[in-house]
Amino acid sequence: MDSLFHFVMPILAALAARLNIKHQIKTILAAAFFSVLIDIDHFIYLDQYRALFHNIFITLIVPIALVCLSFHLKLDKYKKGFFLLLLIFMSGHLLVDLFSYPIYGSGIGINSGDGIPLFYPLSNERYYIDFSVTIPMAIPTNPQFVEGYIVSSLGFGLLLYLIMVIIPCLFLDDIIEISERKHESFRKATTDFFKKVMKD
Repeated sequence: MDSLFHFVMPILAALAARLNIKHQIKTILAAAFFSVLIDIDHFIYLDQYRALFHNIFITLIVPIALVCLSFHLKLDKYKKGFFLLLLIFMSGHLLVDLFSYPIYGSGIGINSGDGIPLFYPLSNERYYIDFSVTIPMAIPTNPQFVEGYIVSSLGFGLLLYLIMVIIPCLFLDDIIEISERKHESFRKATTDFFKKVMKD
């Protein structure tokens, strides 16, 4: 996916989740901006394979560490919200990029070869997720059958991306509120939140 998509879509998803009511729009914009910085490796000549920032260590582990640190240091809810948004947006960035190579696949599965080096610098192996569902279609001008896509990998990836961004944004304030009220860590607050949801 291109950088403009990675900037605009998380903002739209956060606004769709009505996150701007309790958090300032500049928090959402800042998190979206930092999630786009992953794409800097597109422009670094030495990193022609997008390995430097498109891996789980940068897009998941660093934001998770920042979230845990913000809860441990008992920062205000806006800073906690920013780091949670950063985690959501950066992991969403990686997810949708996993589905965008190749755009038109030929089945369902996790494949290696093209895609993203998820475990760089430990491994240079590149991965992508193929989720293409096709049906044979007859074209009137051609007697041969061709396959048409019911679901393409990119379409399915975009659907997962929107779900992955909108749903956590809906519950962002609840998790922060539980942690502040009970003075708990992020993990404990998230666990309590899901226990509460399951009871209701």
